[in-house]
Amino acid sequence: EERMEEFNTLGDEIYFESELAVKQKLVKKTSEAMNIEYFEDIIEMGLEIPDDVIIMHKGKVEAAFVAMASSWNPGEVAGMTLQEVHQPVADNEMLLKASDGIWRAMTSGKSFHRYVWGISPLKTLSNHPSYSRPIYHNLEDLYFRVEHERTFSVDKDTAAFFIDVEVMPLSTVFHLKREYRDILKESINSMSDNVLKYKNLMTVKRMINE
Repeated sequence: EERMEEFNTLGDEIYFESELAVKQKLVKKTSEAMNIEYFEDIIEMGLEIPDDVIIMHKGKVEAAFVAMASSWNPGEVAGMTLQEVHQPVADNEMLLKASDGIWRAMTSGKSFHRYVWGISPLKTLSNHPSYSRPIYHNLEDLYFRVEHERTFSVDKDTAAFFIDVEVMPLSTVFHLKREYRDILKESINSMSDNVLKYKNLMTVKRMINE
C-alpha cells in the first residue's frame, strides 16, 4: 500500500525506464533471470515486488523504481554510472575509485549484500527529499533506518540492485541492547563533519553526546 501511495504521490520522481531498457527488454530479462513472474515494464515490477529495484546495463542506470528512497531523488540518476551516482556522497574518494570494481562484482554471477543505516525524524519508509523534515527536540523524536542492499547478476552486461528498508523508533534500538547506543555513538563520533552534514547527523551528534 505504501509503495502504491508513493507512486500516486510522487509519480515519475521515483521511477524511470530508458529507451535502451525498453528496447533491450531489461525488466523482462531481469525477472526471467530471477525466475519470478515476467514483468513487462518497471512500473509493473516496482509495484509487485516488495523491494525497490535499480537495473543497470553496461555500467549505467537504465531503469529504476525506488519508492523508499533515503534522501535522494531516484528520477535524477537515469543514465548515470556508479561514479556519477556516488558523486554527491561525502568523503567519496574511496567509493569513486571502487566504482569499476563494484560494477564488475555486480555482473560476476555472485550476489553481494550490505546493510546501511541512517537516522531520520521521518517515520515513513520513504525519505524522499521532497518531504519536509519535522523539527525534533530529543532522540525520542527520531527513527532508525536500515537498508538491506543486495546485487543480482542478470548477464555479463546487466545487473540489478535491490533495496529493502526497515524503520523503527531510535529508542527501540537503544532498548534492545544497551551497547547499541554506544556503538551508534562511537560511529557518529568517528564521522567527519562532511559526512555528518551529508547524513544530517550534526544535531544528532550533539544530542547523543549530552
